[in-house]
Amino acid sequence: MNQTPLPITVLSGFTGAGKTTLVDALLANAEGIRIGAVTCAKAASGADRETTELPNGCLVLTLGDRSMEALESAIAWIAEQQRFDAIVVETPGVAHPMTIAEHLAFGDDDDATLAGRAHLDTFVTVIDAASFLRDYASSDSLAERGLSQEGDEDEDEDDKTVVETLVEQIEFCDVVVIDKIDLASAGDVERIARILHGLNPRALQVRAQSGDVRPGDVLDTGRFDFDATASAPAWLAILNGEHAENDEADASGVGHFVYRARRPFHPERLWNLLHQEWPGVLRAKGFFWLATRSDVGGSLSQAGGTVRHGPAGLWWAAQDRSEWPTDDPELEAEIVAEWYGDPDDNSIGDRRQELVLIGEDLDRGAWQTKFDACLLTDDEWALGPDGWQRFADPFPAWEIDEHDHDHDHDHGSDCDCEDHQH
Repeated sequence: MNQTPLPITVLSGFTGAGKTTLVDALLANAEGIRIGAVTCAKAASGADRETTELPNGCLVLTLGDRSMEALESAIAWIAEQQRFDAIVVETPGVAHPMTIAEHLAFGDDDDATLAGRAHLDTFVTVIDAASFLRDYASSDSLAERGLSQEGDEDEDEDDKTVVETLVEQIEFCDVVVIDKIDLASAGDVERIARILHGLNPRALQVRAQSGDVRPGDVLDTGRFDFDATASAPAWLAILNGEHAENDEADASGVGHFVYRARRPFHPERLWNLLHQEWPGVLRAKGFFWLATRSDVGGSLSQAGGTVRHGPAGLWWAAQDRSEWPTDDPELEAEIVAEWYGDPDDNSIGDRRQELVLIGEDLDRGAWQTKFDACLLTDDEWALGPDGWQRFADPFPAWEIDEHDHDHDHDHGSDCDCEDHQH
C-alpha cells in the first residue's frame, strides 16, 4: 500500500539543552498528531533497540546503536507501521546536523532505505538560554567537557571546541528553540536572540520553557531544503552577495563587515592580529592571501573564543591553464569574475583577501584600519614574490592536495586548520 512519505524533524543541541524535554512535551501535547520518536540513548533494558507505546498513539524508539545505518533502519521501521503522522529524531549532543542531512537527504533514489517512506522536513536546534552566553564565550574543547566521544566516531574531532559545535548546529537549522528562558534574565534572552539571528537570519526563532512549543512550529513545517539550509549561515549569504556589504547594524546592534583587498598580507602582522582580542566579533569566516604563500589561499574561521586558520586550496592563478576546468561553465565564469586585471597576467589573478565579520556594535572603520595595516606596504610590495619569501612567517606549514582548488565560498570548512583562543 502506498503512503505519503512521513515528515522527519531532526533535533540537535548539546546534552542538557532541552532536546529530551522538548520531545517529551511534543509527545504529551501532540494535538492529535501521532508521532514516532527516535532517541539515541541506552535503553533501560540494556537492549540496542527498545520501543515504548504511549496511550495517545505515539511511540518512542530508543536506539543504543548511534550509527547512521541504525538510525535509517529505525526511521524506516516507524514509517513501515503506517500509523504515524510525523517522525522526530533526537540526536546526540555533539551530532553534526549537516552530516545527518547528507545521509538522510535521499531524494528520489529508489534504492535508498527511506525512499518513498519518509523525508527530511525540519532541522531544529535547541539552545539552553541559561548556559548559551557562557558556552559561546568559552574556549573549552569537547574533550575537556567529556563530550567528544558522545556519538562521535571521528578522532580528528577531539580538539573541536564547544562553541564551534554550537555554531555548526545553529548555522544548519530551520528552527532554533531558545529553551529554559525562565532560567535566564530577559536581557540575556534578548541578546541570545540577536546573536542567533546574526548567525542564521533564515531560522525561525521559538522561545520556550521546559520544551513547551507548538507542534506546528517544529513538525511538518516544510522549511527544510538542503541547499537553502546549507546556505543559511549569515557569513555565507554575505560573501555570496545576498546581503549588502558593510550595512549598518540593525536595531539589535548586530551587523557585519566585509574586508576585501587585492594585495597580500604580511604573515607576521596578520598572525599578530589573529592573536589579539576581537571585541564584539561573534563570527568571522573567509580566506586570505599571505605574501609568503602565493600558491595557496588561507582559510579563517572564528567563533566565540576560538580562531582556526589553515589552507583553503590552491589559487587558480598558481596553476597551469591546462589544470583549469573546461566542462563546468559556472566555475569558469566564477574564475573570470574573480580575476584581477589582464586575463593573461597571473601575478594577482584570483588571489585576494575576502573576510566577513559578524558582531555586536562592530567598529567597521577600526577593522578596516586593522586589516589594512596587515597588507604589504608599497615598499614591501615592490620587493616582489621572491623578496616576500624573506618575511618572517609564524604560520604553521600547510599541506594540501596538489589538485585541491578553492572553488567556492565554503571556505576551508574541511581544512586541516591550526587553532588558538582569543
